Amino acid sequence: MVSPKKALKCFAGAWGFLNGTIVNTTTGALLPDWHSPYPSGIAVYTDNGYNIFIVTANDTTEPEKRPKELNLSASPSDPDSSWALVGKYSVAASGPIHISNVADRSGTDREGPSGVVTRTFSMATLPSWVGRWITYTFRFYDDCQVSNLQQSLGVDVLQTAWFHKLPSQYRVETRA
Repeated sequence: MVSPKKALKCFAGAWGFLNGTIVNTTTGALLPDWHSPYPSGIAVYTDNGYNIFIVTANDTTEPEKRPKELNLSASPSDPDSSWALVGKYSVAASGPIHISNVADRSGTDREGPSGVVTRTFSMATLPSWVGRWITYTFRFYDDCQVSNLQQSLGVDVLQTAWFHKLPSQYRVETRA
């Protein structure tokens, strides 16, 4: 085991979704999910142990689930059915994370640490998620530029999500 700080260093930053699937591990069959295998979204991890994420249906592959006519503030004339699509095909949550059981895999082809990350949601678009704990296994690849999260959803059902680290947008401005 190694220090969770090494894994937190890999997590820290912004991550874009590559894909997400739910699979029956006995048959190998993909199971239907509320989003396609290629959702849109971002996950951000802070270096002091917090996570926030948003996931939506993909604007390109599933535009029928992403009504473009809606805007804030919501108008009384907006169809409830359009807002229902936004609610049904979007989720966001945030809260602290806990990293444990970290193993060092750095000696194997640029792979990073692996272990367990537990999220506790203090805010979520789904009220049933507030206060909920969700545990995933994680693995980092490609010098911590690619990550994989897996969560058991019950007997023979595994959810897998792949992410790529987004480049830093931090710019230091100097005065002339």
